[in-house]
Parts: sequence; structure tokens; C-alpha cells
Amino acid sequence: MQRKFWMNLCISLGVISQAIFPNLAFAETRISANEQQQIQLLEKITDQTTVIKGITIPNATVTVKNKEVLLGSIQTDSEGKFEVGVVKQPANSLLTISVDDGIHTYAMEITVATTGWVQEAGVWYFFGPNGEKQTGWINDNGSRYYLNSTGAMQTGWLLESDKWYFLKSSGVMATGWAYDSGKWYLLAQSGQMQTGWQFDAGSWYYLAGSGQMVTGWLKDNNRWYYLAGNGAMKKGWVYTGGKWYYLGSSGSMATGWLYEGGKWYYLNTDGSMRKSSWLQSGKDRFYLGTGGSVSSVLLDVPLVAQMPELPRGCEVTSLAMMLLDAGKSVSKMTLASQVRKDPTPYSKTNGQVYFGNPYSGFVGDMYTFSKPGLAVYHGPIADLANQYLPDRVVDLTGSNFEEIYKHLNNGKSVWVINNVYFDTVPSQYWQTWNTPTGKVSITYKEHSVLVTGYDSQYIYFNDPLSVTKNRKATISAFKRGWVQMGKQAITYR
Repeated sequence: MQRKFWMNLCISLGVISQAIFPNLAFAETRISANEQQQIQLLEKITDQTTVIKGITIPNATVTVKNKEVLLGSIQTDSEGKFEVGVVKQPANSLLTISVDDGIHTYAMEITVATTGWVQEAGVWYFFGPNGEKQTGWINDNGSRYYLNSTGAMQTGWLLESDKWYFLKSSGVMATGWAYDSGKWYLLAQSGQMQTGWQFDAGSWYYLAGSGQMVTGWLKDNNRWYYLAGNGAMKKGWVYTGGKWYYLGSSGSMATGWLYEGGKWYYLNTDGSMRKSSWLQSGKDRFYLGTGGSVSSVLLDVPLVAQMPELPRGCEVTSLAMMLLDAGKSVSKMTLASQVRKDPTPYSKTNGQVYFGNPYSGFVGDMYTFSKPGLAVYHGPIADLANQYLPDRVVDLTGSNFEEIYKHLNNGKSVWVINNVYFDTVPSQYWQTWNTPTGKVSITYKEHSVLVTGYDSQYIYFNDPLSVTKNRKATISAFKRGWVQMGKQAITYR
């Protein structure tokens, strides 16, 4: 009876005490409450979190658990701040954060937020460092991705701000060359699809308005270009459709006459190389061989005869023909009066001849054989030609014989010194003169002609002592005579 009384009394006192002093009642008993306002987290907890930061009751114990596994525990400071170190927890884990101040226990449950890539129903999404679903452009591990307004990762072509981008099947934004549906595209480092001419890895490429790489023939700004199977713009010779074409240093297709590799070619208006046929170009005719290069030239230059007015005037007469070829009509007699002369008189002493030097000017009398005379060489002739063709005269003296071909291929006749044999002059026809500028070896067999063409065997020339145009001599013989006479030649440009 007494025991029951005391028990009822204790219970009554306990109720009265709790009503009057609620914070002190049952101090030895901890009360569990889900009052989250008592615990404030400063950062969202994600699957990358290693430190949980927050504010709660000062001088209390904070513990973090994943189910029954203790992840960490720490004492708050005088302001209630805490930082609990934890190992990273898997996304969607349920963590319990508890605070115990020795009187009360408060607890809250937090689901670990996802970061990075997550696939849901076959669609990829990306969550940022705070666990928020991302949209728009993102960077991840050095690659760019695009997430639409719902956060779904995009693949394939994307039009964004009037610019096209290509996203690979992995979602990575493509840069450089990308292959899609049988077509190549070029994407800048920014990812934007390129159009028009683009330079990449040492070559030019052309991308259509749709971005597709162009191959084959392309017409741009009224010029034709050829793009190889890999899209690279070609230069030089290209063989396609059974025909040869030539693309210049800028890549544009050439037409008309082309000088390449020391040879002349002719390209039709469609750019195709002409071959195995004669070509009439103005008054002149050229033969284009099987390889397309000029293998025969025959220029149409008027023939001028030196006789009877100029028995020794072959040099100025041949010059008159060259000037006619260049569009300058000057008579042989005018040239004869204008060419520089060497006034040294002829004399012979002790078997030694003393006379002028043809390299200095015309030697002797040009108008008759009854008085001493000889010739004039390339120097005075080139100077006289330059009076009629300022800055256009080309002195080829001393050059290789093939330089003559080059100018013939360009439609320009060539004045030369040779001899009446058009071959080597025998030694008995040579003699040495003493001149004011030193000794000179001469032959009265010297002769000047105008070279007008060539083929595989012959050189063609207008001979001022002939009544027909385009005489011919074998190349080898004509060349021997020309070399023996000092490789003298002039032409014009």
C-alpha cells in the first residue's frame, strides 16, 4: 500500500516538473525529434562530397551515418558550426545526420544527390557539382556536350544560335573532320560547321553551303578548281575523264598557252590539254605532240631580201625581219644607216691584217663587195633593236641552244649569227685580224638569218639571201655552226 502511494507521488511530481520546467525534465533521457530547422547544411551532399558542413546547436555532437554505419562524428564549436569528414557515398544513399547536445537529439535524413552522367530510360543527363540537372552547353573531361531544355543529351546535328554543330553518338561535340551519312564535314575548334574555302593540314578544301565537302570539279567566282577524292584542292597536272588539265598555283584551271617544266602546252577553253595536232595561233603554226608539249613550231614572218642593195647587210636585214615580226616596220636601209660602225680602216702589213672588230660595230663597207668589209655581231644589233623595242630585247648570246626553242614556242622569232654552210666552217676559211680592241678570229663565211621554227629534225629560218621563206637545215648541223660562231642570238619579248 505504501509502495503504491510513493510511486503515484513520483509520477505526479514528474508531470508537474515537466509542465513547469520542460527543458530540465528527464535530463537523463534523450528525446528524438525530426526537427530539421535545428540542423542547417551549408552545401548540398552529393556523391562527390567528402566534407559535410553545417550549423546547429553549439557545443553539440554531430554524427553522420549511412544506415547503421558511422561515417563521421565531430563536436560543434561555440557558434554551432561543424565540418564532418566522410568518405564519398553512392548516389541516392540515405544519410542520417544527428545532433546531440546532451539534452536533446535532433536528426535529419538526406538523400545523396547524383553528379555527372546518369542514364534514365535510355536518355543521358548530366548533374552538376551540386547535383542540379544541367541544360545547354557543358564541358566534361575536356569535351563539350549539349543538353536540351529537359536536360537530355543531344546527338547528331544541332542548330544553335544560327550555327550548326555536330554531336557524335557519344554526345561529344565534333571538331575537325566529321563523317555523317556518307559525307564529310569540317567543324572549327569552336564546333561550328564550316562552309566555303577552308585551309586544313596544308591543303585547301571547299565546303558547300550545306557543309558537305566537295570533290571533283568546282566552279567558284567564274574559275574552275579540281578537288581530289579526299577533298584536297589539286595543283599542277590532273588527269580525269581521260584528259589532262592544269591547275595553277592558286588552284584555278588554266586555259590557252602554258609554259611548264621548260615546255609549252596548249589548253582548250574547257581546260583540256590539246595533243597530237597542229594548232594555228594567229599567223603561226605549232604542232603539239603526243605528250601535249609543242614539238614543232613554224612562225609566219615576212621574208626580206638583202640583195641587191646590201651585199653585206645580212645582219640588219635579218633584224628588219625580226622587227616586222614584233610589229615594227623598219626598212633594212634605215637600219643599215643606223647600226653602229667600227671606222677602223683596212690595212695589211707583213702579212698581218689590221681592221675593225665586228663586236664593236659594222666593219668596212656594207653596200658593195668592191671595198673591204665584213659584218657586225650581236652587241650593236641588240642596241639598235632596243631603239625600236625599248626594254623588250632579249640577248640570248652564250645561252644553250634550247633557249631558242623556248622563244620560238612563245611565238617569237630569233636573230642569229651562223654561216653560209649552216654547219662547221673548215679551218682554212678562218683568219685572225688585229683590231683596236685586240685580236679577233673571223671568217668571210659568216652569215645572219632569222630562225622561224623547228621540228624533231630541222631548224627553219628566213635567209635574207633566199627567195623562199622558212629554209631548213638539220638541227645538229645548224647548232654546230651557231656554236662555232660564238652562240650569238637575240630575240624580243
